[in-house]
Amino acid sequence: MKIFRDPITHFVLIGLALVAINHFWNGYQGEQGRTITVSAAEIDRLSALWANTAGRLPTGEDKQQIIDQYVQQEVLVREAQRLGLGDDDTIIKRRLAQKMDFLVSGESKADNPSDAELESWFDANRDKFAAPERRSFIHIYLSPEKHGGAIERVAANILQNVQPGTDWKGLGDPFIQKRSYAAIPESEVTRLFGPDFASAIFKLSPGQWSPPIGSAFGLHLVRIEAIDDAAEANFEPIRAEVAAAWKEDQSTKAKKAALQELVRGYDVVIEGADE
Repeated sequence: MKIFRDPITHFVLIGLALVAINHFWNGYQGEQGRTITVSAAEIDRLSALWANTAGRLPTGEDKQQIIDQYVQQEVLVREAQRLGLGDDDTIIKRRLAQKMDFLVSGESKADNPSDAELESWFDANRDKFAAPERRSFIHIYLSPEKHGGAIERVAANILQNVQPGTDWKGLGDPFIQKRSYAAIPESEVTRLFGPDFASAIFKLSPGQWSPPIGSAFGLHLVRIEAIDDAAEANFEPIRAEVAAAWKEDQSTKAKKAALQELVRGYDVVIEGADE
């Protein structure tokens, strides 16, 4: 018949066939998606997790509850996916990114280096292992809440009157932390008092009270009691520490390279970047 030789008829028939195939495929996928299989391996995994939390092996009743919870969770996840609840969800995206980051990190494990390679890396990164300068100090604290605008004058008066042998512990105001610190590095002083305070006291000479130094807490008169100079690190005594740091460094570099390779597989379009 002439109608079956018409190209338009061919186009329509092909379209109908594609629609039918799509319909039956979606139906098949839907049926498959409504089957929840709880494998023996999954039951064993869930039971082991349960035992680690409970401190005992699960009974038959416990196992049934474990399976019920797994099925309920699977149903809720699939229904949420069906409704598109995960689309554009920041928390879900972040969690998926974290899991992918974990997988990439797992693939970035470094092999053990040779002795020559490890020692060469240590020489290039020796400063990371050097013992930093440490200082022991005492301080007299002045509270801005107590003294207000007169705090500078009070500090100057104390500084003028504090002499060698003076009971400095009886001066100033109570302090929430310690009044004396022994062999503490600048990084720790920064954490406790702030960067400006740390920078100032690591420039002081020992044995005399400093002018008032500000911190996040208020004002301090500080006296350096002792200075332990920075010490250069030697390779052999800390070989294990160096090896651990080398592995971490190599893994970080490998992970960064792997992420860059993944990014190169995408076309990144930043709208408004040229505005």
